[in-house]
Amino acid sequence: MRRSWGFALALLGTVCCILAGVLAAVNWIGTDDALYYRLQTKENVLDTAGISEEDLAALDAALADCLKGNPNAFSAGTDDGSATGPLKVEVFGELQPAFNERELTHMEDCRQLFVLLRQVRDALLIAGPLMLLLGALLCWNRKRVRLAAWIAPLVLLIPLGAFAAWAAMDFNSAFNFFHRLLFTNDLWLLDPHTDLLIRICPAGMFMNMGAQIGLLGLIAALSVPAAIGILTSKEEERE
Repeated sequence: MRRSWGFALALLGTVCCILAGVLAAVNWIGTDDALYYRLQTKENVLDTAGISEEDLAALDAALADCLKGNPNAFSAGTDDGSATGPLKVEVFGELQPAFNERELTHMEDCRQLFVLLRQVRDALLIAGPLMLLLGALLCWNRKRVRLAAWIAPLVLLIPLGAFAAWAAMDFNSAFNFFHRLLFTNDLWLLDPHTDLLIRICPAGMFMNMGAQIGLLGLIAALSVPAAIGILTSKEEERE
């Protein structure tokens, strides 16, 4: 029974460490305004967005700042940090607030989601290694710990891989499912005729970001068990 609990804890601890890596990748890719700009340029968003390159870069910086946790990211400010009103850009030759209330409310939902993501990531970074250590102590068998570590990626890769395959075959359907799962409202359903946010953040941009997150997640899924295997092998050599 003790060894069974140890195996289960080692398995769960590895899953937590891998998941922390996946969430770290989501946070890294999801808050990189330079990446936004590169992908937007690739998608030729300036042809339909109606704004200048300079304004696009400013909006990307504001979007990243929002997802990093700043609730005032879309407010224009002074040098002393005080807000002077909404962030404005020139859209099709007319100066106006960059985003409307629907877009701002949706971005606030996204901001809170990324705050929660980082909290979960940090909790997993603490819980994962602790469960791994306790599991190893209970197992008293490093081969079982390594076995648990190499089984762990399947726990995540099977469902995540299935979702990735779905997205590759029908991105819009997977994208909509993902949003309905994460959000309790329909504010993410934006209209390109009225909402600048969807014009500067097209589906192709999200597809590319998802692919990069998937690659980094795969690296985490393989590197964590590999690191555990190396560490436990070294311990055996010392004995």
